[in-house]
Amino acid sequence: MTGSVSATAQASVQTQNANPSQAQFEEALQQAVAAGGSQLIGQEMMKIAQEILNEALSDEE
Repeated sequence: MTGSVSATAQASVQTQNANPSQAQFEEALQQAVAAGGSQLIGQEMMKIAQEILNEALSDEE
């Protein structure tokens, strides 16, 4: 059992070493997705805050 796990780990390391640009691309993609996700969450929070502010201002009138 451990032999197959070890062989799988070595195969994945060899794949990354054989194509470093693919590994760099994957890492950059993950970072971009994470950054985009946090930016999207921030935008949604701003929309909600704006809606709450608009409701509060319209209630005062």
